[in-house]
Amino acid sequence: MNDVLAAVDLTPLGRRVADRARIAAETLELDLALLHVIEPMSEAFISGELADMLRRHRRQAAEELGDWVRSRSDRPVKVLEVKGSPVWEIARASKHAELTVVGTSTLDHGRVGPVASRVAEASRGDVLVVRRQPRSTYRNVVIACDLSDSSVRAVELASALAPGGRLTLVYALPTRFDAYMADAGMFPEEISSARRLRLQEATDALAEFAGRWEGVDFMVADGPPIESVEEVVRRQGADLLVATSRGAGATRLTLLGTVAAGFIEAAPCDVAIARIAGDFRRP
Repeated sequence: MNDVLAAVDLTPLGRRVADRARIAAETLELDLALLHVIEPMSEAFISGELADMLRRHRRQAAEELGDWVRSRSDRPVKVLEVKGSPVWEIARASKHAELTVVGTSTLDHGRVGPVASRVAEASRGDVLVVRRQPRSTYRNVVIACDLSDSSVRAVELASALAPGGRLTLVYALPTRFDAYMADAGMFPEEISSARRLRLQEATDALAEFAGRWEGVDFMVADGPPIESVEEVVRRQGADLLVATSRGAGATRLTLLGTVAAGFIEAAPCDVAIARIAGDFRRP
């Protein structure tokens, strides 16, 4: 567990991923491994001679990308080339990485492709999904918090990726229980009063949680977690959102919770997922 692993596909997005992984490796003082997966070509009925030529070209392009990264960094950089399924090979290589870095869709950088989504679910360690062009270390980070011990891992990862940056803890107070109260016959004034009380209690609890770290800002958002945190990210112009792979409300059999998956899909910035180990066992 001494590498930052960057899954690169030799497109402009792959270079973006490699450069962000370089910055992360320098920040974390780790080695950097660039992984390029060459998919099997037999299913496309490509002849053996042409397939060999394409593989040689891709290997050369991967080495050139490695040389470009080495010219920009003083950290050790190695290039790994394997044949197989991208998701499977990236997930397998992630067993030996402290952080796995992947990009969004090569067709639409604003969307997250199936490879990135499945790697975020299958990876054994922390995952960083790169959406924006990197320019420096992260400076303005929003951390999705549910006040559980799992959220401590998110703060630790945010602190490691953005040393000296602004960190803001955000707790989203659910709104779905207001409908339950209305169904139970409570008046709107009673529901509003109860919500104000819950907001104050949540703020006090978040302040106590944030007090474990010096200089960490915090705020309570009023609404569903994915939409509320996304709004905070946009309003603050954050360059990174950090969340855990599952929170206090998720089953221990969950690989990647629905909220974490929603953040990856909806956030307008890079997203880091701090891995929380599940409890998988046969029934």
